[in-house]
Amino acid sequence: MTAFKEAIRSGLEEYLQELQRAIEGLTPAEARWQPTDHTNHIAWLVGHMARVEDRWVNQFLRGSTEVWIADGWPKRFNMAPESFGAGQTIEEVRAMPDISLTDLMAYFEAVRAVTRQYLDQVTDADLVREYHHPRRGVITGIWIMGHVLVEESQHTGQVALIRGMMRGFGA
Repeated sequence: MTAFKEAIRSGLEEYLQELQRAIEGLTPAEARWQPTDHTNHIAWLVGHMARVEDRWVNQFLRGSTEVWIADGWPKRFNMAPESFGAGQTIEEVRAMPDISLTDLMAYFEAVRAVTRQYLDQVTDADLVREYHHPRRGVITGIWIMGHVLVEESQHTGQVALIRGMMRGFGA
């Protein structure tokens, strides 16, 4: 495995561990608490992180069906297939069905299992391959994996901040 792939794997695993620590012991009400009327709640953020990784790794890098669709998660979560993960209004965030953090993390773990498989087999040639994105133009596999790390970094921090606002930092 190249040093790049090892760095990506290390970052992804660290953020997943930090996310698990940040949501540990939260009640369903805490998972849905919004610090302001225009703030995402923790449950939505966890789902968003999984959906982002799922889309980038499966739709672009692997050129395959997302875990979200392939494993029937919309039905499990009582949601429309296209209704979750990005581009939603705050009203749609609030209207997200009550899904436990345990169930959201089960989806995240299913996505991560595919990401780990991808990292096991990806080559340097795969990572420099170019993809056309409708909003971002030409991107590469390297950019995609870096973007997934940025997303997970930002949103893990948001989850930890919201938890800290409810329970105190370090709690």
